[in-house]
Amino acid sequence: MEKLGKLVVVLAGIIMFFSCSDFDEQDFTVLLPDAGEDIVFFTEESGTNVNLDGSGSSDVNGLGFEYTWEITDFPTGFEPVLESPDSATPILTVDNATSGRITLSLIIVRGDQRARDFINVDVNPQLASVLFVHAIEGEQPASMSIPATGIASGEVTPLSADATYHNVNLDEAADQNGNVTLNVDYNNVTLSTTGAMAALGFYTLYLTGTEDNPELILIEKAFNPNTIPPTSVGLAAANMATGVDNVVLFIDASAIASAVIPLDLLFENQGVSGRFGVLNFGSKSELLFPANALLPLPIWATVDGERISNDATITLNNNDSGQFGSFILFKDGSSEFGNTLRFVNNSALLP
Repeated sequence: MEKLGKLVVVLAGIIMFFSCSDFDEQDFTVLLPDAGEDIVFFTEESGTNVNLDGSGSSDVNGLGFEYTWEITDFPTGFEPVLESPDSATPILTVDNATSGRITLSLIIVRGDQRARDFINVDVNPQLASVLFVHAIEGEQPASMSIPATGIASGEVTPLSADATYHNVNLDEAADQNGNVTLNVDYNNVTLSTTGAMAALGFYTLYLTGTEDNPELILIEKAFNPNTIPPTSVGLAAANMATGVDNVVLFIDASAIASAVIPLDLLFENQGVSGRFGVLNFGSKSELLFPANALLPLPIWATVDGERISNDATITLNNNDSGQFGSFILFKDGSSEFGNTLRFVNNSALLP
């Protein structure tokens, strides 16, 4: 009897402790809300309605519950509208001009029990993408960083490109004029350049020059995955060979009963209206051509009719659409021609 009396006292103490404690009731709930994965949404592509889905929510005891969605934060001046906030799948309607993050909470309720989950909807986010290219011959690797966002690339070896495009949040990285500061660590020195970036733009940052006199050049791509039609390929050429001007790309088209001719001329015969033209140092050109006109033939750079580079080849997949790639001419003293021409499959570098 004495042991039983002690047990009763202990149980009474436990009941008294919980009834007087400050623990939130949610700590003991059996409701499991699920507002879904975060969403990135572009009104130009998908309209102005965002479909939310909390149907993954559950109740351990299977007793049922009610839904309540709330908008907890949104960009200033662009208040969204939430339709059917008491359903599992409400619709969020936003303005076409909205840009920024909308945060919503999903609360599931049964009686006095409540449990909450959150979801972020990034509408027309201010994202740009930048690829870092190390265009100096030698042995010193380089790395890029964007201080305002904490973005940092890995080491890039000479005469090669980074492994991916880096997404830049312009809301964080750009100043009031839209300029972004980019740093490159090279040969124990940090180089900086500041350039304008626009939302959804694709950019290439080139480290070029020489080991003793390096410089940075930021170039925007005219054609990127957001602008290339599904049936076309975007092709770019950039001359990053210091001190080399008047470059023309030639292609060996003898395999298709033609001759060694300017690349422009061959694509012109394929119905392409754009032209690469003549490339001076630091300049670039781009054109679109039909995906079915892809020609994996040897291409090289010339100046005044004289070859100045090795062969390069377009390396894209005939079965994919909306692709893009770039020919980049590097200064390269180890090459028998003094320069190296490389094709970078930009499509393969997308994050």
